Amino acid sequence: MPLELREVKSDNEFDELIQCECEAYEDPFNGFYGLFRPDRGKTQKARDGFKELRDRQLAWHKHDPTSRWFKVVDTDIGDKVIGGANWNTYTENPYPTPQDHPMEATWWPEGEPRQFANKLLDDWLQPRSRKMNRPHMMLAILFVHPEHRRRGAAKLLVGWGAQKADELGIEAFVEATDNGKPCYETHGFTYMNTIYLDPMKRNPSPKWMEMCDYLHTPIHCYLMWRPEGGKFEEGKTVVPWDNKYYKNW
Repeated sequence: MPLELREVKSDNEFDELIQCECEAYEDPFNGFYGLFRPDRGKTQKARDGFKELRDRQLAWHKHDPTSRWFKVVDTDIGDKVIGGANWNTYTENPYPTPQDHPMEATWWPEGEPRQFANKLLDDWLQPRSRKMNRPHMMLAILFVHPEHRRRGAAKLLVGWGAQKADELGIEAFVEATDNGKPCYETHGFTYMNTIYLDPMKRNPSPKWMEMCDYLHTPIHCYLMWRPEGGKFEEGKTVVPWDNKYYKNW
């Protein structure tokens, strides 16, 4: 099979990588992706929005020593990028204290758009400091281009992190979409709970409803956990919700 897994090492690789990410998350549309990209489409504003998204993700990566990006290329078509993933390796607890406001959505305009985005980010990210407060691997992002799915790219991307977690003797987490959940299950991930993001409120303004339409809310994902070694045995494996690290589950 002409697919190869490669680690992303240079800045100039991010242009094709993030372009693939955008095309993957548009088909089908992923509301979590939309939360990080205010401008989509083919207009000049959308092109500027892509550059901002690319540069922001590159900056986040370069300033995070736990971050490693990987890509899958097809060597039969000129090393075209057909998928990618961002893994974080936390050898220590990344959340020594609870986080009430983990991330400010500075890429959204101030006012209701940013308030809307901040609410969803808080509802999504706050629980991490309670549920992932120990050494672990985190699969933050994974995508495969719609024209190249079911060829084994996701298996390569997930497999790298699963192997690394086993080498380090630590757990792993992922927040899965409906389409991704079966793939993660084959790599030892177990369903923990569903994360629902619903920004609806009483008497929402037209701008608030516009944001709801833009992100196709409500949106959801599945928090999945992979035990050390990737083998879950009912009644034997110590699950997070019974563990002392998760008193506030």
